Amino acid sequence: MQYHSMFSPKRSILCISCILLLNYHSALQAKPSDKSDIKIRGKSMKLSEQQVSAQRMAKEDSLLKASSTNKKEPKTRTAKSNGFIDVLTHFDYNHWWASDGWHNGFPFVNRWQADAVSHSGDGVQLTLSNHGSVEVPDWVSGELRSHEYRGYGCYEVSMKPAARSGVVSSFFLFASPYDIAPNGNGLHHEIDIEFLGDNTNFMQINFWRNGEPDEAQNARLIPLQFDAALDFHRYGIRWSSKKIQWYVDGLLVHEVSSNESDFIPKTTESTLMTIMNIWATDEDIASWAGEFDPELGSSQSHYKDFSYQPLKQCQL
Repeated sequence: MQYHSMFSPKRSILCISCILLLNYHSALQAKPSDKSDIKIRGKSMKLSEQQVSAQRMAKEDSLLKASSTNKKEPKTRTAKSNGFIDVLTHFDYNHWWASDGWHNGFPFVNRWQADAVSHSGDGVQLTLSNHGSVEVPDWVSGELRSHEYRGYGCYEVSMKPAARSGVVSSFFLFASPYDIAPNGNGLHHEIDIEFLGDNTNFMQINFWRNGEPDEAQNARLIPLQFDAALDFHRYGIRWSSKKIQWYVDGLLVHEVSSNESDFIPKTTESTLMTIMNIWATDEDIASWAGEFDPELGSSQSHYKDFSYQPLKQCQL
């Protein structure tokens, strides 16, 4: 599928996507010399003690706030059979925490900061902004994570991504060697919905199991009938042991069955946390997400009405 003139066939779009997530929590501070080096280091690098400490402190701070949260005006509720619904109009520390105090390294330009996550009557806004100057940029951004690692079921959110070249807005399910579920095997598992800001008429999907495949052969660009950045639309993932299905506004747009792929994540190997984020991409991957222009100022992605339903209750 032709995306735009910068894209050669699958390789230029999809292989880079694999590189991104293999490096998602690496502590790289300098660019590797070539893309093959990225893959090797992406699997082997460990977080520094400072980064691990920052991640732990961010989560503990969220749990501490949860213990003292004013619950007079609850905006969330538990659905039947342990499902969960959150309109995202206020920060529910019982279920979510904001990434704060670390940098993922290449190919992420930004670091994570908790105050880049803000709630209002319209839902949650994640902001990518420059806290330094154009000459000495210090890009910070927002990322919202669930405390819970959940299993098979339907995950859905209304979302409006950023329309800006070089910026990615995401909604995905995740576990890794640095984010290990209580039942997890410590490997990388993921199911993605992403928007590449240079063309928000497409949605990119992807998935990994046990850190595989090395090449991003599972990534697909799904054409939409609208520009996703102009208004909220409903995006959903239905995950089971037999297949993954992706939905847009209640309509099935893509599915992969276990008969077709060995890379569908399994709850026997790990349950998955839910993550929403926005991030800026390094110029070396401009052929995937477009070139990021630091002089354009801040960008936002918006989310509201998150829901999780166990598989038996799934309705998308």
